[in-house]
Amino acid sequence: MVEEAQGDPYPLTWQAPLLGIDWGKSRIGLALSDASLRFSEPLAVLKNACSFLPPLLIPLKTARSIKRICLHHAVKGIVFGVPWYHLSGDPNPQSVIFLEYGRLLRSATDLPLFFWDEGMTTDIVRGKGGSRRSGRSRQDGGPVDHYSATLILQSFLDECVKDTRE
Repeated sequence: MVEEAQGDPYPLTWQAPLLGIDWGKSRIGLALSDASLRFSEPLAVLKNACSFLPPLLIPLKTARSIKRICLHHAVKGIVFGVPWYHLSGDPNPQSVIFLEYGRLLRSATDLPLFFWDEGMTTDIVRGKGGSRRSGRSRQDGGPVDHYSATLILQSFLDECVKDTRE
């Protein structure tokens, strides 16, 4: 089970761009890396109609949207955020749901997928002027999920890709 939770093996040489995903109960935040794999930027927010109760399935419309984005941007791999732990440090039992959605997305896109700790990214983004209950920024009233995806992807780039860029 632990080996499966790691996603695909990391390649020796990374190819750009990578897509970062913040999978939420009502929205999916997307971010894209630049060609040098140094930076990530917000890309889009999709509505998420996926249930967090079994059976876990990605609706065809959602799968098609993500696949279309991957094709349009020539994405070479996906970094999928997983909430491994609560703030208390206790394991998050819902992480298995995110792992399954990651596996389903890997099958739908045929792209390598790497699981990465989301590290409370949505709360970090919301802490910069956002409301925790609504998931929206106080500044413009819009969703913040693509900013969370940007933090997930940037963290991954900084930790995993930096050594292969030099």
